Amino acid sequence: MHSELEEAILAGVAHNNPNYDPGWGPFFSALVVIAGCAIVIAGGVVSIGMRHLEGRRKRGDQAVGPLIQAIGLVIAALGVWLL
Repeated sequence: MHSELEEAILAGVAHNNPNYDPGWGPFFSALVVIAGCAIVIAGGVVSIGMRHLEGRRKRGDQAVGPLIQAIGLVIAALGVWLL
């Protein structure tokens, strides 16, 4: 006896590509994006902090925050590219 229930495929198991194996790649790529965004936020905090150091600033201190933000943007872009 052949029933339709035996031929049913579970939705959570079915995939268009039978060789598809996402593995841990998307998870770690998302972690890289999150880490890059955290570094960008830290660069913003450093920029704001440097602005409040009125008389105690040295030459080039204003470039530290944007440099940290640029590094964070590169890391986040790498994570997006890996996704």
